[in-house]
Amino acid sequence: MRAKRCWGQTLAFFNAFRPRHLLTANRSGATDHDRFFAAAECTLDDFYIFDSIPDATGAIVDFSFSYINPNAERRLGVPREALYGKILTEVRPFMIKSGLIHKYREVVRTGIPYTCEVFIDDEMIKGTWLNVQVVRLGTGIAITSRDVTEHRRRSDHVNYLAHHDHLTGLANRMLLHERLRLAILRAQNHDQKVAIFLVDIDYFKQINDSLGHADGDVLLATVGQRLLSSVRESDTVARMGGDEFVIVMPEFRTTENVEHCAQQIMRNASQPMAISGREVSLTLSIGISIFPEGGRTPEELLRNADTAMYTVKDTGRNSLCVFNESPLVARLTPPDLRAPILL
Repeated sequence: MRAKRCWGQTLAFFNAFRPRHLLTANRSGATDHDRFFAAAECTLDDFYIFDSIPDATGAIVDFSFSYINPNAERRLGVPREALYGKILTEVRPFMIKSGLIHKYREVVRTGIPYTCEVFIDDEMIKGTWLNVQVVRLGTGIAITSRDVTEHRRRSDHVNYLAHHDHLTGLANRMLLHERLRLAILRAQNHDQKVAIFLVDIDYFKQINDSLGHADGDVLLATVGQRLLSSVRESDTVARMGGDEFVIVMPEFRTTENVEHCAQQIMRNASQPMAISGREVSLTLSIGISIFPEGGRTPEELLRNADTAMYTVKDTGRNSLCVFNESPLVARLTPPDLRAPILL
């Protein structure tokens, strides 16, 4: 069996890390080879040993399968005997695409172990997160990997809940501030601008009281999706709380583009929506601030967008206003509805 050739160097490696009292003779008569082989065969982790393949100059260019334990065999879905001696990158091209093959070469070259979590989705392993640990073993490597897919899913779900609004699925305040911070940083580095829209539903309290809180939540979720469908994928739509939403729009061309987008948002939001058998129409008030003229920090931009939004509220709602250091003037869109209509 090809794997037998590696046990000498395998044991030499692991013996270097074993407690001294374990290096004494085994009274049962079992050899270190037998004990290690039994452990490798029974572990619930995937375990591999690879021989290195050098080129004419002695530089390692690839690896060949030398040992695969039963758990790894089950994951690969191929009899391990069929893989012994096969070249790693020919069997698993993913190793080249992911750059892992280069990491494996570095482990042999430097002797420094390598650990990572990697998502694998290739011909042999489908949609799986693995925690991979690689150590040098003579002139080859030993790899231990563990399936952490479920752990990653739970972690990703917790992270999603921490950064998204539970009602609308939009970004929450925490994620908004992070996206806005990064947008400002990119704008500073590339001499660009960032627009902040603060969007408020006109007369929401009256609408919510008329519909009831459950249907009011449906309305908020619907408005959130309409906002999301009105902007680019590179933009961020967040719910700040209540009936206030924020849109972060980086890398736009002109202020006119921003105003046109705001008007499109208002038109989309004003389309009637059916909620519990009732047709509801609404309007929006939108305040806009633009980096850097309208603020240089997330806090300034949000505060000034809020100021612009309340200017709209004070001048009749159903409109938009761009913040300026000079006295604010609301740019009104032709309102179809100044107040909500419930049918």
